[in-house]
Amino acid sequence: MNRIHKTTLATAVSLSMAALGGQVQAAGFALMEKNATDLGQAYANLATGNGQASGMIGNPAAMTQIDGTAVSGGINYIRPSFELQAGATSQSAFGPTVGGLGGDAGESAAIPNASIVHQLNERTRVGVALTVPFGLATEYDEEWLGRYHGIESRIEVIDISPSISFDITPEWTVGGAINIQRAEAKLTSAINGGAACVGGGIAQGLDAATASAACASNGLVPGQSSSDGHVEIEGDDWSVGYTIGALWQPTDRTRVGLSYHSGIDHKLKGDADYTMPAALASSAAFADSPASAGLDLPASVSASLTHQFSDTVTGSLGLLWTGWSSFEELRVEQSGGREAVTTENWDDTLRIALGGEWEFAPRWTVRAGAAYDPTPVPSSEFRTARLPDADRTWGSVGLGYALNQHWSVDVGYTHIWLNDSSINNTTESSIPDTLRGQYEGEVDILGLQVNARF
Repeated sequence: MNRIHKTTLATAVSLSMAALGGQVQAAGFALMEKNATDLGQAYANLATGNGQASGMIGNPAAMTQIDGTAVSGGINYIRPSFELQAGATSQSAFGPTVGGLGGDAGESAAIPNASIVHQLNERTRVGVALTVPFGLATEYDEEWLGRYHGIESRIEVIDISPSISFDITPEWTVGGAINIQRAEAKLTSAINGGAACVGGGIAQGLDAATASAACASNGLVPGQSSSDGHVEIEGDDWSVGYTIGALWQPTDRTRVGLSYHSGIDHKLKGDADYTMPAALASSAAFADSPASAGLDLPASVSASLTHQFSDTVTGSLGLLWTGWSSFEELRVEQSGGREAVTTENWDDTLRIALGGEWEFAPRWTVRAGAAYDPTPVPSSEFRTARLPDADRTWGSVGLGYALNQHWSVDVGYTHIWLNDSSINNTTESSIPDTLRGQYEGEVDILGLQVNARF
């Protein structure tokens, strides 16, 4: 065993670093859940505002709709479901990975938002908003067959946005915001200690049978969970971007909004913690060490057209372009010069939404909407287990009630249908592992928003 130890360790480290690359590659994690008021119409009016403080989140120019001071706060509870279907396989060059399907990988989360807007004078408003624009949480059973692709994955990006808007004319308003972001990530995955050991032995000149026997004598068998090591990597970062927007109101009943959110590059820095089988644990190659990875959040452009058809009925059409093609590759670094590169190859996406609201009784408003939201994942080869993203169709409903002239409450519900999707993903490492299968998924979102104006 000693004679193949060095190459075995290097190979296993390469596998663990590729796991981090797979985490951030699963990049379809933008959160549309800006507030619960607009959830009911599938965020078709994202760039034209909603008459409340929370409307500034999609477009800072929408603060022009506020006279005096307005405050809004809410929460969206998201329950995703991602399930690998029977018949899936995971395989390295040294044999299949033994394990189950992993259960439902979707992890529920409560996403908060808060905003406040104050009118300084006839033309100028200022505000600040707290949102979670990006997030991801998936977790599989520890011994599932795709454990070398990932077990637990968590990303959370918190955004604080001080904003200002200015009315150029009665019809035109411009606005801007500074996006101050904190990003945190945590991921875990298994390391195929048996495969790394056998591969290391072959690299040292042993034939496959001899290498396998030597590794088995040390309890290291490819694809067996009893031979696995594990790595947990956590990191965080602060970074800054910006938002600019415009709102055009050509008539009392029609408004058009356009908003650009810049891309923001994070350099996550943290630690890599290893838990290895006894035969590998004494090596310095698996000592806990610093780790870093880039997380490049994409730029986006939103556009909305909102028209009031009558005193009680309003409709909106919204488009959202997201520049996911900025993910060309992910480079992950760890101490000792170890490095892993994961090819991204994602596509830009265009989301389209249609929604409306009806004030059907004094103080009461009902909302409904639908949207088509395509995945940036171009093919099954680039779909990952950490986020098995697919094309999505939204169906949304909502209800609002004005308690009095100052306070109102909104609730919204959305069901998202995810198209069935295939995965044929291979880890980019010296001992690649290929996960093949079919995923089914869906998402439910329930939101509550409380608004106040003074």
